[in-house]
Amino acid sequence: MRKPGDENSLFFARVQQALETVADDYDVVVLDCPPQLGYLTLSSLCASTSVIVTVHPQMLDVASMSQFLFMTADLLAVVREAGGSLNFDFLRYLVTRFEPHDGPQTQIVGFLRSLFGDRVLTAPMLKSTAVSDAGLTKQTLYEVGRENFSRGTYDRAMESLDAVNAEIEKLIHTAWGR
Repeated sequence: MRKPGDENSLFFARVQQALETVADDYDVVVLDCPPQLGYLTLSSLCASTSVIVTVHPQMLDVASMSQFLFMTADLLAVVREAGGSLNFDFLRYLVTRFEPHDGPQTQIVGFLRSLFGDRVLTAPMLKSTAVSDAGLTKQTLYEVGRENFSRGTYDRAMESLDAVNAEIEKLIHTAWGR
């Protein structure tokens, strides 16, 4: 097996090779890649067994995501020709920063569901100042204390986050055959 960084190692195989060295230590590894078509994103896609694509329900963001996915598909075709493989147990779209009382956002979510059906997760991640504020301190909502927010704000954000995570966890268990 080639080691990560080996001159002869194909760039798209490097993340997978690195993960193989620690595979027995983890059940799930989350790779959070930026929406850019660099080595990290392409290599991470080749190493992944599942993909969650986040979507902000604004028309400009959906159009940008669409363009990104078309370009990604073209590049991944080249990676496949070079020996890369893509074997996803699931690919899902996660609606993020969702404001359920915003009419246009609700329409866009409906549009996404009509296009992608059950590939759009049922639970959206709601827009919340609790999530934004936790991010400012480089923490997750699970790490910050409830005392830092109003009870309603924190509880709504946690309910949304727990629902999203439960849905993803169910997909993982299904992929594992459990």
